[in-house]
Amino acid sequence: MTHDTRRSVLRKLALGTATLILSRVVPAEAAAATPSGAKKWAAGQALTITFKVATQAGGRVKRPYVAVWIEDAQGNPVRTLSVWAETTGRGPRWIPDLRRWYRENSALLDTVSSATRNPGSYALAWDGKTDKGTLVSQGDYYVCIEAAREHGPYSLVREKVTVGSATFKKTLSANNDIEAASVGFGKA
Repeated sequence: MTHDTRRSVLRKLALGTATLILSRVVPAEAAAATPSGAKKWAAGQALTITFKVATQAGGRVKRPYVAVWIEDAQGNPVRTLSVWAETTGRGPRWIPDLRRWYRENSALLDTVSSATRNPGSYALAWDGKTDKGTLVSQGDYYVCIEAAREHGPYSLVREKVTVGSATFKKTLSANNDIEAASVGFGKA
């Protein structure tokens, strides 16, 4: 059994009081000192992602599984925009081939997946919300487009974009199954 001295009790009380005061003062000061990059996403704006899935020669090559999502500057998933995958029959065994997306987001599969698509051009839009529906701040994000085919190539396009209040367009790199990709930020 420990016995606190009068001095140790007063020290603990002073430390607790200081912690309480700081917890109420520091957040207000931190909010006042927030850099302009931490402004909320501009209302009515969207990041449009356009990409082209390559046409592959016939044979055993199937339609690709594709995942398109947004990551924050630290590489953490923010929003899954779409996943094209076969979720019945033997299809689910190929979903882990979407390596980067699957590692962090596999729990979302039942809520975001849709059928695989034929080669061609596609567009998706991000409204600045997370998977939980909260609006993000302006800043740096990664646009990720991942494609994998049974008996075919694997592709990952992952490029940084800086979202602010100004509109922009940017061409992203192509990679195997993703023949072309670009992003544009502007009115939704």
